[in-house]
Amino acid sequence: MRRAPGSAVDFFADRLVVNPASDVAWEIGAFRVLAQCRAAVGPLGGDFFAIRLRSPERLALVIGDICGRGEEVAHLLPTVLAQVEQLAMLPARPGHFLEYLNRALSAQLSSDRFVTASALEIDAAAGTLTIANAGHVPVVLRRAHGRAAVIGRASGPPLGILSDSSYFDETYPLARGDLLVLMTDGVVEAVETDLAGMPKLTALVEQTEGDGAAVYGRLLEQLRSQQHLHEPDDTTLLSLELLPSSSRPHHFEPHAA
Repeated sequence: MRRAPGSAVDFFADRLVVNPASDVAWEIGAFRVLAQCRAAVGPLGGDFFAIRLRSPERLALVIGDICGRGEEVAHLLPTVLAQVEQLAMLPARPGHFLEYLNRALSAQLSSDRFVTASALEIDAAAGTLTIANAGHVPVVLRRAHGRAAVIGRASGPPLGILSDSSYFDETYPLARGDLLVLMTDGVVEAVETDLAGMPKLTALVEQTEGDGAAVYGRLLEQLRSQQHLHEPDDTTLLSLELLPSSSRPHHFEPHAA
């Protein structure tokens, strides 16, 4: 079932949100989250994300992309989301979550379909980020002091190809003020020429002054300015920032860069 809470308070109580119907702009617990998911054609595409707030200091997140475009993948989205929602409630580390999801999708997807995904868990109190990647776009991490780098590259194949695939976890230190930027390949292909190194995206994240909302706004502007030059594709962009201190859950208005 797809859930679309009407407020951040609902989200905090529900503790799990899967592909909300509207854009995300929340400050909740130790985190600031902004996200936008857009289908290239029609109301649904193949991109998805899910966020589970395990506690005000711990958050789990998965972002993914069903291969293909348009109606050929839109009809698969409910099947994938149902599995994501069911598994996201389990206390599994990111690598195990991807292994469970891979086994489920291997039994349900046809041989010509697969899903890329990254799963993350952040423990703000411990200052750690754990990530596993199933053939998905890596994460851009900007430290509070401003330096940015690409982390969390693929640790296993896309989901749904081999039922016994394994995915290993990578763990990084994470501090208050650090920012994570996650995306699907529709964003990368619209902005980048070097899809492997992602230097342009990394530079944009590093050079944009301000907080996570400023970075998110700058990336959306860049995406809009370049999309007309490329074949339409689903796009999902998500930023997650560790706040200086835990906040009461509420919506906020992100400012443009």
